[in-house]
Amino acid sequence: MKYFIFLMSIWAIFAGRVFSQNFGMIRFLDCGEEGVIQSLMPVEGKDFFAIKNPSGSASPFGEVRFTPDGSPHWHFHWQYEGVNQSVVYEGDSTYMTVTLKGNGVYAFRAEKEGTAAIEATFIVFYDYLDFAVSISNEMDCEYIQLDLAYGSLPAYGSYPGAQQVLYTVLWDGKERELMPFPDYNLFHIAQLVGGEDPVDHDVTCRVKIKDRFGFEWVSDEVTYHSYVPRAGFSVDPQQGEAPLEVSFHNESVNAQRFEWYLYRDTTDIRLNEVVTLEDSLLGKRIYTGEYLSPYTYEHPGNYNVKLVVVNTMGINQCADTVSLESYIVVDSSLVDVPNVFTPNGDGMNDIFKVKTRSLENFQGVILNRWGRKVYEWTDPQGGWDGRIHGKYANPGTYFYIITARGREKNNPPRYVKKGAVMLIR
Repeated sequence: MKYFIFLMSIWAIFAGRVFSQNFGMIRFLDCGEEGVIQSLMPVEGKDFFAIKNPSGSASPFGEVRFTPDGSPHWHFHWQYEGVNQSVVYEGDSTYMTVTLKGNGVYAFRAEKEGTAAIEATFIVFYDYLDFAVSISNEMDCEYIQLDLAYGSLPAYGSYPGAQQVLYTVLWDGKERELMPFPDYNLFHIAQLVGGEDPVDHDVTCRVKIKDRFGFEWVSDEVTYHSYVPRAGFSVDPQQGEAPLEVSFHNESVNAQRFEWYLYRDTTDIRLNEVVTLEDSLLGKRIYTGEYLSPYTYEHPGNYNVKLVVVNTMGINQCADTVSLESYIVVDSSLVDVPNVFTPNGDGMNDIFKVKTRSLENFQGVILNRWGRKVYEWTDPQGGWDGRIHGKYANPGTYFYIITARGREKNNPPRYVKKGAVMLIR
């Protein structure tokens, strides 16, 4: 959101700087850094100065010095709100310094024989803002409300303001502009609690107000105690052959209740036209608990997982949901037989090994050219090393028979592969 500044008059900020007026010069003393703002738009025909009072009241402080032209031997007179005040000369009467008495009109006059009188008339207004911030509906899952309570406000009257009042929240290390309600006391902090980037941790915040004169005021710090959880988890591994054991790592924060949804293979769901949540889940159940035991996927397919977390500490039971961005992929079955191997001990292609994936069972048989079985194995990770009864087999052509069955749940494929393999040394 943006605020547009409407310039009602032109202002400048000064701290102990010199202001020229009617050929006289005035300087505000001890009013703090950037503690005086001058409006170049006169009020009632007089220059106007706003002084920031951090004490939160209209109590006067500071001094103002009137210097006619920098030369000595001046005689001074001054009034506050039309009442003559006593004069204390300083040095060689080049200037006069008086203690500010509060809001109102100040009139200075300097006289010297043979020289025209020099005057300075202006209005002083002590600006202050005393307010406190509190948080409402802290347990809401979407937004919180900041309440502003003003202890005291200055009587602005008809004094000019340079700009629209701006409100900013210093939230979680960042500044965010606020749009107040019409009464300027309530604010909704949308998208700070919920939304795409939920605030799942405690946050300290302050409200900053830039008032009509351009002074900035910052509230005391208040703490938002988050009741918003954030769901997150990872899986390992996310792809492999069946049976595939997958571990789940809960990375959620600010939650006390957890629900894990392990969905069936997407193809399996479509084939069975599953319409109920229970029928779409592996084991027809929802797993609960912060930690989920490793799950073994027995059959090839694409599997989704969802985690729902809830913060049970608040009355609204704020929840968050996250699903895997991509499926857990259990590879379909595969039997791929090579046609040559070289068992010469160089560590490369020394084993006649069938490339397999996701098999329920497996059997491999090697026959010589007369049809006699010379080797057999049932472990798909195994293979023939080119030996017969411990001795190196002669180079040449041998024959294989490979039978296997895939682990697919629906119509698992059966493999029968026969062919020749060349043994080369």
